[in-house]
Amino acid sequence: MSGCIPSMVRSGLEGFMNQEDAAAKKESYIALVASLISFVIALVILSLIGKFLWNGVIVDLFTFAKPARSYMQILGLFVFTSLLM
Repeated sequence: MSGCIPSMVRSGLEGFMNQEDAAAKKESYIALVASLISFVIALVILSLIGKFLWNGVIVDLFTFAKPARSYMQILGLFVFTSLLM
């Protein structure tokens, strides 16, 4: 997932800078849209599985952990742990 954002940026810049070749411009924009869709799908899967694992496993194992109320909390936890690494 860490290589997804540079891929999106590269595809967008190639499409923007490639003014003379319409086929290459179209291909780079298709790659950009595919990267965006895959990024959103990965976030949805992460939040669904993350909430299930957090509420089903972590809360049962550790007494100090509280259940997650929303999927946004799980995505926030993912961003927080990504910043720590």
